[in-house]
Amino acid sequence: MPDRFGPRGVFAFLIPQQNANMHPEYEIMRPDGVNNQMYRFDISEHDKVREAVLATLPQCHGCYPDMIITANSIEMRNWSLDIQADYVEQLEAGANGVPVVTATDATAAALKTLGAKRIAVLSPMSEVYSKSVQAYYDSAGFSVPYATCLEVKESIDIIKVTVDQIFEAFKRNDHEDVDTFLHVGGALGMVSMIDELEQKLGRPIVSSNAATYWYAMRKHGIKDTRDDLGKLWTLEEIVE
Repeated sequence: MPDRFGPRGVFAFLIPQQNANMHPEYEIMRPDGVNNQMYRFDISEHDKVREAVLATLPQCHGCYPDMIITANSIEMRNWSLDIQADYVEQLEAGANGVPVVTATDATAAALKTLGAKRIAVLSPMSEVYSKSVQAYYDSAGFSVPYATCLEVKESIDIIKVTVDQIFEAFKRNDHEDVDTFLHVGGALGMVSMIDELEQKLGRPIVSSNAATYWYAMRKHGIKDTRDDLGKLWTLEEIVE
C-alpha cells in the first residue's frame, strides 16, 4: 500500500540484526519513490536462520508493505531446491497475499538474466558455506566448478574486509572458463565495489544484496537502471 514516502512502493526487508552494512546498502540502491523498511532477525544460531526469519515475518505487516523481501543468503546452510521451495511456501503463507522475494531466488534469477553458465562462488566466512552454495547452484542447473571464501572468523569482522581483500579472493576464482562470478553473504558489504571489480575482472558479478534489490524492483514493475552497480543493474527485464 504505497504511502507518501513510498508512492512507487513500500519494501519490507527482513535482514539479520548482526549485518550492519545491509541497511545502508539498500538505501544506496533505493530508487526515488520507494520506501525501505527494515525488520531484523537474529542469526546467532546459524542452524536456525529459517526459524528466525519466519518468526520475525509477521512484524513486516506493520508498515503495510507492497513486497516482503528476505535478504539473507540462506543457501549457505546445507540448502536444496526442495527445501527452498518449502521455505518459500511458508513465507508466502505468512505474507498474507503480499508478494515475497528471497535473496536465493533473486540470485538465481540474476544469474539466468546475465546468461551465466559456468560460475565461481565466493562467500565471506567458511569453506563449508561456499561448498553449500556451490552444491545449491549446481543443482539449479549452473556449472559451479570453483568455490572459495574469505575465511573471516567472526561475523562482526566481515564488514571490515577491504576491496583489495575481496579482489584477491575473486582472483583465486579467476579461471578462464568462468563466465560469471557469484558472491553470496549480504554481510560482506560490496555493493559499491561491484562496478570496479567487474572492470578489473572483465566479467559480471552477481552479488547477493545487489541482485536481491534489482530482482525485487523488477518484480514490482520498477525498471530504473544504474550504471554504477554492475552489469545486472543496466538490465530492465528478468530472464526467467
